[in-house]
Amino acid sequence: MTTQQLQQQQNQTDADVVSQPRTFERLMGDTELSYYLPSRADGANDMSLCIGFNGPRHLFTPRRVLATWALLLLRHPQLAQRVIPPQSNGSPFETDYSAAKLFFAAPNSPTDVLRKAASLVTFETDASMEELADRYLNGKRLLSETQLTRCIFSQFTSSPEQKDGEFVMFLAATHFVSDSVGFHRMYNEFFTIIAGQEMGYRLSAMDLEDLVRKEWQTRWGSSFSADVVLPSSLEDSLPPAGPLLKRTARKVDFMNSLKKQIGGYALPRTKGANRKGTVQSMRLDEFKTRIVLKNCKKQGVSVSNALFALAAIAWSRTQLARGNELRADLPIMMYTALNIRPYLPPVDTSYWFTAIGFFNVILPSFLPSSARSGDQASWKPLRSTFWHRSRSAKAQSIRAARNPMVPSRAREMARQRSEIAQAFAVEDDARDLGLPLPPPQPQLQSAPSVPSTAPSTALLGLSHLGDLDKILIQKDYPAVRLHTCTPGIRIRPGGLLVFAMTLAGKLSLHLVYDMNGFKDKIVEAWWADVIEGFEEFLVGRPASRL
Repeated sequence: MTTQQLQQQQNQTDADVVSQPRTFERLMGDTELSYYLPSRADGANDMSLCIGFNGPRHLFTPRRVLATWALLLLRHPQLAQRVIPPQSNGSPFETDYSAAKLFFAAPNSPTDVLRKAASLVTFETDASMEELADRYLNGKRLLSETQLTRCIFSQFTSSPEQKDGEFVMFLAATHFVSDSVGFHRMYNEFFTIIAGQEMGYRLSAMDLEDLVRKEWQTRWGSSFSADVVLPSSLEDSLPPAGPLLKRTARKVDFMNSLKKQIGGYALPRTKGANRKGTVQSMRLDEFKTRIVLKNCKKQGVSVSNALFALAAIAWSRTQLARGNELRADLPIMMYTALNIRPYLPPVDTSYWFTAIGFFNVILPSFLPSSARSGDQASWKPLRSTFWHRSRSAKAQSIRAARNPMVPSRAREMARQRSEIAQAFAVEDDARDLGLPLPPPQPQLQSAPSVPSTAPSTALLGLSHLGDLDKILIQKDYPAVRLHTCTPGIRIRPGGLLVFAMTLAGKLSLHLVYDMNGFKDKIVEAWWADVIEGFEEFLVGRPASRL
C-alpha cells in the first residue's frame, strides 16, 4: 500500500482510534521454548509453505492482499506478536531462559492494522517458488524476534489482455508460533476472504478495507472487554497434570516408553561445513496419485504408513549397495510429528499456535535373503516385505495416536526438550561472549546405574501432512486454482526431513536437507532408491534395474 493510500485511510478512520495502548503478554510454554531458543542465532526450524496458483489478476492486487492480511491480523493477533527475550543479567549462567515471553500490542486504529500488514507482506515480480525457497533456506534470516510471521507475494509477468495471472504465495513463520495445521488453515482463510464466491469475489478493495474497519471496531473498539488475546501454550491447554502420585506415574510411563525407542542407524554426517539447505521434490500427476491411493487401500494402509516402510527399505538397499553390513538386531527408527490438537479442549480464539508432539516408528533393517544378490537387493521380491512393514508402521502409528497417555507424554517430552534447549542456550551464549564453560558437575547416584546397550538413534524425520484438499476447500473460491505446494524449513546443519502431501489431487514428496552435512553423497543415493522404490511398490511400475 502506498503512502498516499495509507493517508487516505487515515483521513477516513480518524474517528476509529483508541488512544489508550493495550498490550498482552505471557510466558512461553515448554514446546515454544524448545523451538525459540535454538532459532535465535540463525533461524533454525523457521517454517515455510509456498503455494503456486492461478487466479483473476484483479482479485490479487496489492491493495486487496494487504486488506485481506489486515483482516487476518485482526482475527489472529499472534501474526503480529513479538518476543520479549529473557533478561540476561550480564551472564548466561545467571539467565532464566524459561522467562522468555510472547508480547502483543493491540492496534490503535484500522490504519494501524493496515500499516502492520504492509510491514509484514512483500510484493515481488517473477520470483519463482524455487528462488523463494532457496533464499529463505540459505539467505539472511527473513524472520526475527520482532517479526515472527512474514508473507511474500509474487506475480508473474503476463500480457495485459490476460485476465488470469500466475502467482506464488510464500508464508513463513517461526515454529514456536505455529505448525503445519496452522499454515494450511491460514491459507484457506486467506483465499476464502479474498476470492470466496460468497463474498470476497464480489468485494472491491475499498469494501475489504471497510471490513477491516468493522472488524477492528468489533475486536478493539471502545467496547473491547476480552481478557485473553493470545492463545494459551500447549502445556497450559493440556489436561491438568493431576496430583503428585499421578504425575509420578505418568513420568514413569514416559521414561519406560523411551526405553523402547531403539534405533541403530544414522546418516553419516560431516562436521564444520557451511550449511546449505535444499528442497528436492517428486511430484505425481493425478493419475499416478489415484494408483498409489488405490494400491495402499488394497493393502489396508495409508500413504503415510507406506512411506515409513519405503524409507527404511531404501536405506537398507543403499547400505547393501555400498557394501555395508546390516545388523538384524539393530532396527531402523524414524520420528514423526503427532498433531496434539485433537487432545485439547475446543479453541474458539485462533488456530495459529503450535500443538505437536512426536513418536517413533521402528522397522527392521534386514532384508530377506530372497531379495539379495551379493551386495545388491532387488525390488521385486521385496514387495510382500514392503507391505508387511507398511502394516507394522500403521499399527505403531495407531498405538501412538490412541494411547491414553498421549497428553502426559506430550507434556513430558516438551519439558525434556525445553530443558535441553535451555542448556544449549547457556552454552551458545557463553561461546558468543567468549566465556569459558564450567566443568560438568558430578552427579550423585543413589544406586549403581546399568548402562543401556540399546542405541536410540533416529535415521530421519518423516511427516505426512495429509490431504490438503480437505483443508484448502477450493470449491469455496472456484475462481482460484491451487496447483503446487512446497514446504520448507530452515534446516539445522546436518538436518534431514521428508514431507509428503496431496494438493489438487496430486501427491508430492519433498526432501529437505543440508547438502553439505553428509558424507559420500549418501543422501542423494538414498533418495534415488526412495524414488525407485516408490515407482516399484506404490505405482507398480517395474524399476529400470530389474
